Amino acid sequence: MQVEYSHLLAYPRERVWQLLLDPEVLSRLLPGVEKFETKGPDKYAVVMKLGVPSVKGMYTGSVEIVDKNEPSSYRLRGEGKGTPGWAKGEAHMTLVEEGGNTRVIAKGQAQVGGTIAGVGQRMMEGVAKAMAREFFESVERELQGQRQQVTTVRFGFRIILIMLRNFFDWLFGKRRPQNTRG
Repeated sequence: MQVEYSHLLAYPRERVWQLLLDPEVLSRLLPGVEKFETKGPDKYAVVMKLGVPSVKGMYTGSVEIVDKNEPSSYRLRGEGKGTPGWAKGEAHMTLVEEGGNTRVIAKGQAQVGGTIAGVGQRMMEGVAKAMAREFFESVERELQGQRQQVTTVRFGFRIILIMLRNFFDWLFGKRRPQNTRG
C-alpha cells in the first residue's frame, strides 16, 4: 500500500522541522501512542493502541529516523506487531518552503499482515490518510501554542466517520446532488 499526503503549515521550515523531530511532541500527537521511549539517537520503542471497527489492538514496535537532510527531508521507518497482525513501513518526509510557509509532503509505503490485512486495501488507505490528516492538524495546533494530547477515542470516532463517508461514496458512485430548475 502506498499513500501520499501533503499539508501546508503557516510557519517557517526550521520551526516545523524542529517540531516534527521532537520526541516529546511526537509522543503526544501521533494517534494511539501509549509509549514513545528513546532507545538511541533517532531510535524509539513504541506501543500504540489503534483500531478500526473490525480490527482493534495493541501494537509494539520501533521507529527510527534516517537519511536526515536538515531542514528539508528525512525518512521515518517503523515496524510493529500485535494481536491483529503486523505492519512495517517507511515514510519520506519532505519540507518545502512556500513564501514563508512550509509544505510537508509525506510519501509512505506499508506492508501489513495477519487479520489487519483482511480489512482491505481501500479501508487501509483511508485509515492511513485519516491518521496523516489528524497528525498534521495536531501539528498545526501545536505550532499555534495549543499543547494537546491526541486521544485514541477521538481519533477512532473520526476514523469511523471517514469510513462511513467512503462507503457511501462507493455505494452511490460519488454522485453529487444535481441542481434542478423548475
